[in-house]
Order: sequence, then structure tokens, then C-alpha cells
Amino acid sequence: MDKNRVKAVFFDAADTLFHIKGGVGNQYWSVAKKYGANSTPETIEKAFSRAFKSAPPLTFAGFSPEDRKVNEKKWWYEVVRNVFSEVGMFERFDDYFEELFETFRSKAWELFPETKEVLSLLKARGLILGIISNFDTRVYDVCTDLGIIDYFDSFVISSEVGFSKPSPEIFSLALSKSKVSPSECIHIGDSLEYDFYGANSVGIRVILLDKKGKYKSRNDVHRIESLTEVIGFVDGDG
Repeated sequence: MDKNRVKAVFFDAADTLFHIKGGVGNQYWSVAKKYGANSTPETIEKAFSRAFKSAPPLTFAGFSPEDRKVNEKKWWYEVVRNVFSEVGMFERFDDYFEELFETFRSKAWELFPETKEVLSLLKARGLILGIISNFDTRVYDVCTDLGIIDYFDSFVISSEVGFSKPSPEIFSLALSKSKVSPSECIHIGDSLEYDFYGANSVGIRVILLDKKGKYKSRNDVHRIESLTEVIGFVDGDG
């Protein structure tokens, strides 16, 4: 890659820059057990995967900021309700959901160890940094709490723009917002479907973060196992 042509680096958010402490099942269970739930982290995690995949896109363009937040919360209420409808509902579910929703605004998340260093090095090179994510507006609180919000020049999130990955529109909007062409940027994410295929659909070069080596056999994917490898890629060594 010609390093002189790289002007912007876009990132997915969850499971690329930061992740859920102990996994979603453990976080859900750590709060739910206080409210009389009777399940296990493993059972919850499996039910969450099904509920999340079957949910409609998290897209609320055209709403006021206040109404968008209301709709985001309703969206998540249905996902979590579906989880516990499967694993076992309990009487104080609404109280539980209120606490859980706020837990995922901040303390449920933690950075990958290399995230801040990589963002600092990229920023020092004068690159535009952005986030493209199927997230709700709590992403700003999460990034603030984790101390990384100031690294980013733009946020393009599904809840605000009305399109979700892998739709090409969300990537095109990110390009427009940062005033760069597809050949002038790269996108880094952990999902083959949402990040790799989505960004490729508009001509953006993609680096797939594959920490567990799931895609080692794929010859059509430029994959890395740590964000630190991005630096060499941007500098023309990758």
C-alpha cells in the first residue's frame, strides 16, 4: 500500500477497539442474579446471540436526539426481553433492564490492551480517524468513559444515519463525512459479513481483526490478530 495515499482509518467499535468484560452472558447474568433470575451465563449468551441476530436493524434516522434515545432503549428492551423469555423470565425484569442498559453505557466495556497506543500512533501520523458501527448513541459515552473519544474525527453509527453495516450506504456516508475517496482509506473490523464485505462493496480496503485465527485459511482477506499490526500496514510494510 502506498502510505502517501492513506488519509483516513475507519474502525468498527465493539470487538475491534473494545469488548465486553467477561462476555455478554457474564455481564447480563451479573446484573440479573440480583433481580431473581434463574439461569447461567452460558445459557444467556446463546439466547442473546439468537435474539440479537433476529432483531431488526438498529436504525433511527429522522428522529430528534431525544426520540432516537427512546427508540434505542425500546429496541434493546425487546432484545433483552426475548433473551429472558427464552431462558426464564422473572418478576423484576423492568428494574433489571434499567440497570443493565446503564451498565452497557460504561462499565460493561474495556479496551483491548493495544487500542490507545495504536490510536495515538495513527493520530501522530496525521491520519483522519473515524468509527463506523452498528451502535446506538451510547457509543459516545462508552468512548468517553474509555478515554478514546478525542482520537476520532467522525462517528457514523447506524442509529443516527439510518443504515447499518453491511449496507454500502453507511460506508459511503463515512467517506463523505471525512471527505476521502475509497482508495484513500482503510477500514478495520472483526466481522467478515459486516466489515469486510460491507466496506469492500464501496471499494474501501479492509483489514479484518481476527484475534482467534478464525479466518486463517482465507486467502482473500487481509487479516491481523492485533491492532498493533495496523501501523505497519499504514506505513506501507503490511
